[in-house]
Amino acid sequence: MTRRVLLLLGLVVLTMTAGGLAWGFWGGTGTGTGSATTGTLAAPTPVTATAPPGGGTVHVAWTATARATGYTVTRVRTSDSVTAPACGGSTITATSCDDLNVADGTYHYVVTAISASWTSTGTGPDVTVHNTRPAVTVNQASGQADPTATTPIRFTAVFSEPVTDFTSAAVTVVPSTATVVVSGSGTTYNVAVSGLTSSGSVTVSIAANTVHDSGGAGNTASTSTDNTVKYDATAPTAGAPVATATPSFGSFVGNTAVTLTDTATDDFSGVASVAYYRCTGATGSCTATNWTAIGSSTTTGYAVTTSTPLAADGTYRIVAVATDAAGNVSAPSTPTVLTVDTTPPTVARPTVNGRS
Repeated sequence: MTRRVLLLLGLVVLTMTAGGLAWGFWGGTGTGTGSATTGTLAAPTPVTATAPPGGGTVHVAWTATARATGYTVTRVRTSDSVTAPACGGSTITATSCDDLNVADGTYHYVVTAISASWTSTGTGPDVTVHNTRPAVTVNQASGQADPTATTPIRFTAVFSEPVTDFTSAAVTVVPSTATVVVSGSGTTYNVAVSGLTSSGSVTVSIAANTVHDSGGAGNTASTSTDNTVKYDATAPTAGAPVATATPSFGSFVGNTAVTLTDTATDDFSGVASVAYYRCTGATGSCTATNWTAIGSSTTTGYAVTTSTPLAADGTYRIVAVATDAAGNVSAPSTPTVLTVDTTPPTVARPTVNGRS
């Protein structure tokens, strides 16, 4: 009898140990009394789930369960309890996984520990998935001159949804030494750039993940159709005007029109126009305080043809003043001196033998 009891107990222990579900040991005596110890498969708790905004990925983690040979993870939509396999849907041996491409919504995750035919489950708290990231465009502000000689230079940033933390720190500006001031709220902001020390192109952009919406999702990198403005702080240079008249006699012109041209130059934005002025006399300064306008031109060569005659008889200084595309104005050029003489000479009657 004792041998049969021991043999039966041995088969029970062997079967339970091989199955890996629980463990047990029975000891017996010839009098027929006995004792036993059993174990269970613990739940894989706690279960945690984190979803960084804008990524579409939920990281799920749990505590390992003794004797578990693997785990499955299930995603449960909290609003309607719809379930879906998570983390690829297969059994895994690790104690964490990433659930990819999860749609916006609120979910909780159920982790099931497996040991042969035994299972135990752990459920985590709700986690909110917020994938939509703010998009942003940056362009020249409406009415911003380009090129320009004045600051601040203004750009407009427009987000696809309201953002909460847009400051100058999020703005990338070229040149990097410029000063940036951001104003506005919600979806639309003004970006003002100043502190420029030399002529050049000014460009503004916003890098990805530097501005966030109320859900914490970072922006995508800005896009633009025109986010560059030329800043021109240098005035053009006007040469001494070239005067052409037919007929002419050196610096003397008669009762005829005079054509003036100039070779003005500008280093950055380009010459937009050249204007000509005259001042009376061969010497002295010729400025806005004492000059008379002749005319201006915006075409190549900057030719202007004067009235006939250029002016009343006398000597004049002709100067050119150039304006570039940014509005910078040159100093008056070196003067070209012209003398207008429309009065014919007089001839006295000749005297012959004392008689005229």
